[in-house]
Amino acid sequence: MNLHWQNKDHTETELDDHRLHDFLFQHGSLSRFIEECCRGRFHIELKNESWCQPLADEVDLLSLATDEITFVRESWLKCDEHRLVYARTIIPRSTYEGESQELMQLGNKPLGNILFNDNTTYRTNMRYAKIPLHCNLHQQATVNSDIIADLWGRQSLFYINDKPLLVTEVFLPTILECAKY
Repeated sequence: MNLHWQNKDHTETELDDHRLHDFLFQHGSLSRFIEECCRGRFHIELKNESWCQPLADEVDLLSLATDEITFVRESWLKCDEHRLVYARTIIPRSTYEGESQELMQLGNKPLGNILFNDNTTYRTNMRYAKIPLHCNLHQQATVNSDIIADLWGRQSLFYINDKPLLVTEVFLPTILECAKY
């Protein structure tokens, strides 16, 4: 299922819970912002790092061949044991083959440590979407949980040395309680 990604102005009018605003529209490093809000121990739980097929809308946005394999990193940003954000990064082979091989060796380190500390990196095309229950992205974000509500997500296209990578972040309901843990 292709999601209907939209700009910030349109999203702000649809946002049900305004407590999500500061997280959803954060322009700096989301992991750093959450770490500042989290009263517990902030950390990254790695779900997957592997070469595999990206989702259909990721293929379209990155202008990839339909059968192209990319490096996919999936993780959760957590405060103590609470999952707050599901993060999915798509790195095309052309980006990997450049000077960005360190992206494949992050493990439990935040991606933002690289993206926001590199002068050759810039972000374009930040978009937002409400992610319904039946969507594959929703299912990946909520695996092993009992979340049955639609979620909000954002998608950012970054360029490192003019080569693209896509970051999608899905905000779980627990993000609203981030500072209370």
